[in-house]
Amino acid sequence: MGAGTAALGAVGSLSGCSAIQDLIPGGGGGLGNFSNWVYAPDTFESDAEGINVSAFSYSGYLSNDGNLAESTYVGVKQQSWSQTGIDAADVNMLARLPNGRVFKGSFDLDAVKEELQAGDNDESDAGTQYESDGTYNDNYDIFVREDQDEPSHAYAVGNGNVIRGNRVANTGNDSDPVSAGDVVRGMIDTGSNGDNRFSDSDDTFGALVDAVDNGVSVSYELRQNEVGSDDGPDEDPLNGLFDGLVGEGFSLKINGGTTNYQYVFVYGGEGDVNESDVNDWVEANDTGDGRLSDLNDISVSTDGRTATVTGKRDTIEL
Repeated sequence: MGAGTAALGAVGSLSGCSAIQDLIPGGGGGLGNFSNWVYAPDTFESDAEGINVSAFSYSGYLSNDGNLAESTYVGVKQQSWSQTGIDAADVNMLARLPNGRVFKGSFDLDAVKEELQAGDNDESDAGTQYESDGTYNDNYDIFVREDQDEPSHAYAVGNGNVIRGNRVANTGNDSDPVSAGDVVRGMIDTGSNGDNRFSDSDDTFGALVDAVDNGVSVSYELRQNEVGSDDGPDEDPLNGLFDGLVGEGFSLKINGGTTNYQYVFVYGGEGDVNESDVNDWVEANDTGDGRLSDLNDISVSTDGRTATVTGKRDTIEL
């Protein structure tokens, strides 16, 4: 997978039967407090216990144009979101959350509101028309799909952010559905007010956030069940499934002509960390077509309940 293509997709799970997946590149000034937007998995009455979230800075990536291959740079710069009129170069952070997305950047919020309400006409690229659903938290305007009795999507626009939320059907449990409008309001509560913020309420997720470096491509995954437990997957060290593993994280930052990769593994307890297993995983993936075969200066370290693998790559090769 080319870096430009990968950059346009979400970050996937770091481990599993297919080992660590190709992850998106990033660079520039970092994603700041991305974790502040991550809410607890059960916030919208879901019975989920695990979580998989990621964020990417398009503007940060594009600021490294002098170090990137032209094809990669052009592929990322061409990304846009026609429903809102937002272009990649204006997006400082795109956070992908379980029930929606958060765009943070330098775009014109009034223009976004006009685009949402314009719908499909000769002056707009948007395909769906949205209507106002009031204001929230004093500084957000809420918009919901006009063509649906129970809108599948809603947007909140304000405070330098464009937030898209999806209706949560909760068909797999006994909870009532949560409207798309209530989802975007809940996302605002987490990002702006700290309500249901996962890093504050879950020690394991907090440890994962603390261990992952700030980069312009960042992902966090907390497993629903510990590897090797009765309900969890079987251990498979060569594919990154270490006994006792509960969470994984990834960070990538461009520093001029060099790009730094970081993989973080969080275990249920300090006694579960097995550095030998991690070294075996590195060795298995550092040859041939292995996931780490393009990296140099690979190192492994442990600290408490975490193990960290770092490596470097020439930016022009992304």
